[in-house]
Amino acid sequence: MNETYFDSNNKKDCNGCGVCAYVCPKKCIKMEEDTEGFLYPSITKNECIKCNKCKIFCSNFNLKEEENEISYLAKNISKEELEFSSSGGIFYILARYTINKKGVVFGVYYNQEMVAVHDYAETFESCKKFSGSKYVRSDLKDSYIYIKDFLNQNRIVLFTGTACQIAGLKKYLNKDYSNLILCDILCHANPSPKVFAQYLQNLKIIYKKKVTNVAFRSKETGWRNQVPIIYFDDDTKIQENSYFRSFVLEMINRPSCNSCVFASKRRISDFTIGDFWGIENILPNYDDSNGVSLLTVNSIQGEMILNEIKDQMELIEINYKEASDYNHYQNVMVHKKRNQFFEELSNNKINETNIIKYMKKYTQDTFHKRAIQKVKRNVKKILKVS
Repeated sequence: MNETYFDSNNKKDCNGCGVCAYVCPKKCIKMEEDTEGFLYPSITKNECIKCNKCKIFCSNFNLKEEENEISYLAKNISKEELEFSSSGGIFYILARYTINKKGVVFGVYYNQEMVAVHDYAETFESCKKFSGSKYVRSDLKDSYIYIKDFLNQNRIVLFTGTACQIAGLKKYLNKDYSNLILCDILCHANPSPKVFAQYLQNLKIIYKKKVTNVAFRSKETGWRNQVPIIYFDDDTKIQENSYFRSFVLEMINRPSCNSCVFASKRRISDFTIGDFWGIENILPNYDDSNGVSLLTVNSIQGEMILNEIKDQMELIEINYKEASDYNHYQNVMVHKKRNQFFEELSNNKINETNIIKYMKKYTQDTFHKRAIQKVKRNVKKILKVS
């Protein structure tokens, strides 16, 4: 067996799923937040009986051998559902399928404190709170326990989350369920909840009003827009990019994300969905500013369900290997300022009064890069005029 976090004590070997704490027979493992804001298991050693269940049930291993082959461009044919989705609106279709069979849907939403948490819904209307991208590590709470209970009641369950969260669920259940549907998000990384909370507080201090929502992928300015919209409690909104930029440049993400065993073509869920980046290169004549999804079907059960729901979407089969070149099927490099950023966060040099300033400072392009970008913009303007 490969090394677990309990063997290596290396944070890159733990994705924070928390299964080890659930399965510990002595309940001597607690998930505790470190100075970066991520959860890791902590053992009360004098209570440990060395049963090794924490190692046996560790989910940080991708055991699937074969690569997937079936991928599609997918888009919900409902304009309303497409509008409120980050990309092609496929989640809505899977949720409706589950609810129509009197099932339960698990997803992520912001609670009243703007903390991203996993919860479940039993009506289609309630599922709508799960739509939209939440670029922060979600709190699973007791989702795994609830899922097992629903499955044992013979109810269909749809669980959506990151691949590592799905791996944790599969380990916790420890057996296959025909009434479980798994859909993972083509994940870039898991940013720190601590950083996100301080970011929201810094916005509150600067603008003197409370943030009520962060639309990371709002379509108000088009699907390809990469500047989040921040909504306040007085019904005003702004565009602000410091947190999102720090996320995509790998400065505020969990250590395991840069060596993720699930950033692979060997997907462990029934479906994988994500934004279809690179569509202009794969299908150059296909242009849709409303958003399209890259949908991968990873199991026989996934194929069967797709046949039941495909009339609700536009579906075009595409070259999977070609599409994977433009999307998150591989790990990325750590930002050079990451360690410095989190060290200063830990000693309170960076805090809720100044975190936006430091995120902007540490992710700012070099003068050389900014100069090149300016030249490119000027050339585009000249070509457009001519």
